[in-house]
Amino acid sequence: MINEGKSNSILVSGESGAGKTETTKMLMRYLAYLGGRAVTEGRTVEQQVLESNPVLEAFGNAKTVRNNNSSRFGKFVEIQFDKQGRISGAAIRTYLLERSRVCQISDPERNYHCFYLLCAAPQE
Repeated sequence: MINEGKSNSILVSGESGAGKTETTKMLMRYLAYLGGRAVTEGRTVEQQVLESNPVLEAFGNAKTVRNNNSSRFGKFVEIQFDKQGRISGAAIRTYLLERSRVCQISDPERNYHCFYLLCAAPQE
């Protein structure tokens, strides 16, 4: 990227339960290691992106027959680098959320994790 001066892309794909989400997390950590760490409000860009994963997973992942934490949406992660190859920013875009799961699920599958988290929250 630095030598060529061109943008690069990494596509993570595979069948259900293959480890795409975990592979993406490892890629993020590796790219942050290579690109140094830009600090924004006390946290690195890598930390901010990785810390967004549990929130995105709560609203977009559900238990399926093949996977207890199956992503039911697509995620596009863009990491921006400066001319020296240091991380300067990031953006996450989500797409193709499986909306039908909110209204219809078949046993033994479950709805999105966020609904179970809300039900399990302590009463005040």
